[in-house]
Amino acid sequence: MRIKIPVLILVLALAEALHVKAATQLDFQTVDRLTYECYIGQKWDSVILVGKQALKQDIDYYYLRVRMGVAYYEKQEYFPAITHFEKARQFNSADPFVTDNLYRSYLYANRTAEARILKASQPEAITSKEESNPGAVDNVHVEAGYVLSSDASPKNLHTLMGKDSIYGSQDLYGNNMYGNFSLKFNLSKRVSLSVAYTYLNFSKEKYYQYRNRKTLAEIRNTPWGKDYIYPFITHDTSFAYHVNQHEIYLAAGIQLPAGFRLFPAVHFIRVGTELINDIGQVTTVRDTTRYVDSTHNYQFLPINRISYTYSRKDSSFFNYLVSLTVTQDIGVFNLGLSGSWSNLNGSNQGQIGFALTYFPLGNLDFYGTTSVTGFLQGNDSRLLLSQVLGVKLASWCWAEGNFYYGDYTNANIFNGSIVYNNSDVMNYRAGLNLVFVTGKHIQLSLIYQYSRKENEQVVYLRPKDPLAKPVMQINKNPYNTNSIIGGITWKL
Repeated sequence: MRIKIPVLILVLALAEALHVKAATQLDFQTVDRLTYECYIGQKWDSVILVGKQALKQDIDYYYLRVRMGVAYYEKQEYFPAITHFEKARQFNSADPFVTDNLYRSYLYANRTAEARILKASQPEAITSKEESNPGAVDNVHVEAGYVLSSDASPKNLHTLMGKDSIYGSQDLYGNNMYGNFSLKFNLSKRVSLSVAYTYLNFSKEKYYQYRNRKTLAEIRNTPWGKDYIYPFITHDTSFAYHVNQHEIYLAAGIQLPAGFRLFPAVHFIRVGTELINDIGQVTTVRDTTRYVDSTHNYQFLPINRISYTYSRKDSSFFNYLVSLTVTQDIGVFNLGLSGSWSNLNGSNQGQIGFALTYFPLGNLDFYGTTSVTGFLQGNDSRLLLSQVLGVKLASWCWAEGNFYYGDYTNANIFNGSIVYNNSDVMNYRAGLNLVFVTGKHIQLSLIYQYSRKENEQVVYLRPKDPLAKPVMQINKNPYNTNSIIGGITWKL
């Protein structure tokens, strides 16, 4: 008895939902007839359903892949469409229909390098007008922003000195400016080169606070005699200065067969800053502390008095980093493995990371990237985590949220293009990016970032023994930064 198409499809759907083999064993003739009829009737879900079951039963041929590729393309699921069109071209690479649809799918999946390679190999098969022939310069990008920091707030300064402390210092990060200019060049159909210059200007303040015994301030009469009072007074000193950072970043993109890509990169950083040193001088004096009337005796106590002088000198230096990322596209997934070595702030760092990017809807309407990175600096080892989620809000607007957890001090992200080489610890960072497509060539971006950081307070505590050395204590002082960055990309 002949099985009708709707009944067979229902059986196959039920089998797929239960993740068991279909009760109906398919053959080539049945698969070809069903997929053709559904294809002609534009029943794309049915084409995909029957095609999946056929592939599970090792039925695979040119027209099946073409029909499944078109079905996914019509559903705007471009990543699985690419998989089937690529397979179809393995059966028959001469069909311009498949080549043109594969080219369009590459473009809509933002896999432009593969689209250009395909167009260069078979230009006569491409009828799509979405992408013009690329020139030597692919795009130009400019962005700038400002960062507001709460590090230098009065609340933070008040916490510097406790009741028992005699000295403290703090290096405070104020607001800072940021600017970036980058160019991307097409060196060949498989190789691109990105060149970027970044400028950062940090406002900083070195803050000192110390307590010292004042000279005799008061003589108090008591029933037994007189007390000589030498109170502690607090001295405040601060020095404003800037940290200027100039960065050059070079990264190549190399498209390899089978969806592999290589991204070698190098990053040079020049940090211009000042080193502020404090020099303390201690003198011990023998002061009168009490006079006793009954014995006519004076009591004396040795007291340490300290004074400070300060010096400033240039301490500019160079940092550098080399990085390599390897990625591969597998269906709706992109797998990435990255590694880097750097010399930042006088120490060597190494890190290796794995990233998984996924497009669950088969297109760019919704995507995510989950990353895990291992970081090593001497005996300091850390695990760094990040999560990015993006969604298409409209045909001209995308929103992307991100969260980075862990101490990223002296670490890097995005294949070494962003380096966290300042001295303060970053506990976590969260952000929201908006991308606006205003035309074929212009793309605008607006970026907000919030970071939770902490600086280091060095405090010396007053010992019980007045002649003993002060005890050093390091405190962590939290603060926040808020960044707003605007950018424009001109695609040539």
